[in-house]
Amino acid sequence: MLLELCTTMSAGSNQGKAAASFNGPKLFWRFSKLIAVVMYIVASISLFSAWDGVTKGKIKCDGLLSGYTDHSQDVQKRLQCKPRTYTTSTSARCLRNTRILFIGDSRMREMYYHVLDHLHGGPYPHRKAYMHQNQTVVFEGTAVQVDFLWNAFIDESWVSLFRYFKAAEGDIPDLIVSGAALWTLRADPSQAPLERYSRHVESVLYLMSTLVSHADTSVLWIQQAFVNESALAQTRKNITNKNIRLYNKAVAQHWSSRASPGMHLFTPQQLDVGEDGVHYTTTANDEVVQVLLNVFCNSRLPVADVNLCCQRWTLRLSAAQLVLMALFCSCAVVGMAAMICGACCLRMHFLQPADRPASPSGHPAILSKLAVTCYAVTMLGAVMLFAFTTDRTPLFLKRGKTFSWGSFGVPLAVMGVAGLLSYQPVKDASVLNRKQTCETRGWMQLVLLVYHYTGGSKVLGLYIVARLIVAMYIFLSAYGHFTYCLKRGASGWIRVAEILFRLNVFTVLLCATMDVPYLHYYFVPLISACYLLVLIVGALPPAAWSQDTCAWWQVAKVAAFAVIGSWYRLQPGAFNWLISMPALQWLFLDDRHSLHEWTFRFGLDVLAVPSGMLCAILLHAFPRSSEWMPFFERHGLLMTVASTLSMVAYVYSLAMNCTNKPQCNLVHTFISPIILAVFVILRNAWEPLRARYSQFFDWIGFYSLELFIAQYHMWLADDTRSILVMVPGDATLNLCVVTAIFVLVSHTVAECTQQLVHSLLTSNDNKKQATRSTASSPTNTPTAVS
Repeated sequence: MLLELCTTMSAGSNQGKAAASFNGPKLFWRFSKLIAVVMYIVASISLFSAWDGVTKGKIKCDGLLSGYTDHSQDVQKRLQCKPRTYTTSTSARCLRNTRILFIGDSRMREMYYHVLDHLHGGPYPHRKAYMHQNQTVVFEGTAVQVDFLWNAFIDESWVSLFRYFKAAEGDIPDLIVSGAALWTLRADPSQAPLERYSRHVESVLYLMSTLVSHADTSVLWIQQAFVNESALAQTRKNITNKNIRLYNKAVAQHWSSRASPGMHLFTPQQLDVGEDGVHYTTTANDEVVQVLLNVFCNSRLPVADVNLCCQRWTLRLSAAQLVLMALFCSCAVVGMAAMICGACCLRMHFLQPADRPASPSGHPAILSKLAVTCYAVTMLGAVMLFAFTTDRTPLFLKRGKTFSWGSFGVPLAVMGVAGLLSYQPVKDASVLNRKQTCETRGWMQLVLLVYHYTGGSKVLGLYIVARLIVAMYIFLSAYGHFTYCLKRGASGWIRVAEILFRLNVFTVLLCATMDVPYLHYYFVPLISACYLLVLIVGALPPAAWSQDTCAWWQVAKVAAFAVIGSWYRLQPGAFNWLISMPALQWLFLDDRHSLHEWTFRFGLDVLAVPSGMLCAILLHAFPRSSEWMPFFERHGLLMTVASTLSMVAYVYSLAMNCTNKPQCNLVHTFISPIILAVFVILRNAWEPLRARYSQFFDWIGFYSLELFIAQYHMWLADDTRSILVMVPGDATLNLCVVTAIFVLVSHTVAECTQQLVHSLLTSNDNKKQATRSTASSPTNTPTAVS
């Protein structure tokens, strides 16, 4: 490992043996590979940005234009993009001061009417009674003009119209929606009209291409959907699906050679027709309107969703992102220079004549520390670049989540078997020992990862379980920190800084990289606030670390905090003045610049904090607490069974009786402390269960903080709303590949973060192991659920 090699460089400053063990070329090669990977990723993104997303944007739009118009998750998988649902207000913002022209037959007229209804927010009241005439409507509030030109036959009149548009200045529509063929088929189903139709379509498409190239105009050509031949009137019997296919084929052939960027061909696949067998149903027309708005508006109203259909991606970097990029690049250069200089110093020391006394210098040690620190920062920069690439660029596909009990249960069963096979005896069999709490965090992290991956929040029972898991994490955090206060005394400023740095450094870097507020990764602010509250309560007189303090005083302080927490849950507005102060407000604002997210998240599990503190007092402050163990040993198995049944009964009854999530959340806040106590009894009452732990779950729990944060962008995507796709077409293989990379990145982030803690905050080298042990305690490796 690079960190170990740099450590040997530091040791070599005092003895020639260490100097000989320093492998300078190997160290140089490792750092060079890191820089090469970073440069490769940067070059890829630069090349993609220079390409301007033309090909990728066209592909992602072609999926929508292939005719799958509904927005279900299965359709999104086929589209490989996500359609956007436009409301009246959103459409008005996009189409303000815009002119739209519909040209075609009665099918096109129906679409025209539905656009009017959509922009009006209901049935448009001023539809004209005549049918085969031109119509114009102007919406005064938004200055949107919607025209309809009746021209059911694609002939010389179409060619003349687009020649006029080509020659005109200032009279060109912003969007042209066109398409016609049925009246030609109705008049004459023979081959001769098809040949004339094909010639005229070629001329029209040529003029459209010229128009789009020289004017800011978009074109949407709508192919003809099939009719219901059995429902056609006698006058329409010449219209057959076989002939419709031929006419659509003629358009598609000319489109492939004549179309230019800005021209879109929509081929309906699932448009239902009404009772007359020709015209589309209301639902079908509404779907076509949404396709039209996605094609025209997604690039005009860009959102932070690179998976959106028909949105051309461009690289935009904020000032914070540019500063971060400069920081990471500078660290890479400085780290490389420090390693080269350190290697040269060691080489000079090693080549000194044997008769000359050694004169150790501190330069290699300083250079070693600098190199290791720069390496850690550069690795974090590479992780930031990887996260930005996977989630904020269209280089990787994203797909929607689809819940099924099989997709949720099978991964949990596999990981459960792995956990059971790795059970080992534990040296410290005390209640809530470190191995046990780390194991608990591990399996809970796995449950939440699968919960997020499959979209389990749609199932109320799973949502309740997830809420209990979050409360358990906060409980363990408060328990661990307050136990430290009771057993080891007051926390020094160095330890406080270490814990807050370890909790927040990855999150803060991601906030700057992804251009999101601090509360976006809500659980890190939540667990940081929990830690600070525990310190405040512990420091209130009488201090928790005072040896002559009665334990009941600590219980009284915790009870007072629980009362205040209950008040906050019921009346959160009474405390908003505290977090609304200008110096603190930026920490608690969500993506909508509101305090609602923090109020909801903190109030939901506010009583888990005093519950964890109370548990620490009962186990470590009361002098006779050890006398409870014989009772547990006599009735351990019975209490384990009873605890399990109680937890199952709670989840079942809440899922059956709650009608919505807000109602369940209110019950959860005040009942969850009891269920958490039941879980502690379940895990510790029976001695054979308490004396063993799972190495697999313990390892997962060791990196649960990094796994939680990294899942937002490197396992899931679109801020956990979608699934990252690296292997299209095979969901199982994609899950394996993405998971392997996700775990590797999380492990790397944990190592680099800890190295930064050692380099920047820990004063003595002999504190390294203690710091990692502290950082991996239940207080510092949380996870969460959305």
